[in-house]
Amino acid sequence: MRGLFWTEDKIVEAQKLWQAGRSAREIADLFGSKKNTVINMAHRNRNRFPARQAIRQPLPETCQAPAPIRHPDRVTRVTLSGAEVTMPRVPCIDGPAPQARPS
Repeated sequence: MRGLFWTEDKIVEAQKLWQAGRSAREIADLFGSKKNTVINMAHRNRNRFPARQAIRQPLPETCQAPAPIRHPDRVTRVTLSGAEVTMPRVPCIDGPAPQARPS
């Protein structure tokens, strides 16, 4: 039987590197192992290696979505499935197109 690769000292050192923000690939290169070895060790010691998603901050919303463009010759309808679609205006159903305002 071969010896264990991850000794307690290596796990503590990997924990420090993980908390410093190093990637699994960088940690593996420092220890002379493979990325999946580091990932599996981190999974087995989840209490020492918090998930990276918990560390990430959500991106701030910098701008609002633009208002939809309204065309006088088109109308928005809701289909049976609930989807909103834009279709050409049908005068006998939708009435005449609104008149443009004089400038």
